[in-house]
Amino acid sequence: MSAYYCIVNLPGVPVREIAAINAADDAAAHTRMIDLSAGWAGFETIALYEGERPVSVLANPRWGFPPEPLEPGCQAA
Repeated sequence: MSAYYCIVNLPGVPVREIAAINAADDAAAHTRMIDLSAGWAGFETIALYEGERPVSVLANPRWGFPPEPLEPGCQAA
């Protein structure tokens, strides 16, 4: 198990929410991040990290963000 964490950006909020995730690999951590996103209904973005290494970013399509990265390989924050 590796320690991952998410930084959640919420609109109009000057501070960020942080959530810790224990996961076996990047794919499992990404899946868990998607599950956790339900707890922040109005989030703008959720960035997933393992230590200081950016893993992926989940953007909320309700805010006009594209549901998938515009370019292949642009998953990291």
